[in-house]
Amino acid sequence: MKIFNSDDISNIANRFFNEDLDVFAGDAENKKVILRKGFKIRHIPSGLIYSVIKVMPEEDGKGIKILCKRPGKKLLIPDSDFKDYERQ
Repeated sequence: MKIFNSDDISNIANRFFNEDLDVFAGDAENKKVILRKGFKIRHIPSGLIYSVIKVMPEEDGKGIKILCKRPGKKLLIPDSDFKDYERQ
């Protein structure tokens, strides 16, 4: 079992309150995906909410992209645009 210190708890809390979209949690050796199918994300500038359909690697293997949907529209979000989204 891992024991969390105050910095760990602060980092976890900050991740869930008004933040940029964070797809992974943990360090390099314990990295886990925390955004997956069914989760909701909000586009900060417009306020539109999307449902995540799939999280997938970029073709070059150096990044990831997220396929999302809202009624009447599907959207593919590259990791360069994650700063414009937050998890709901």
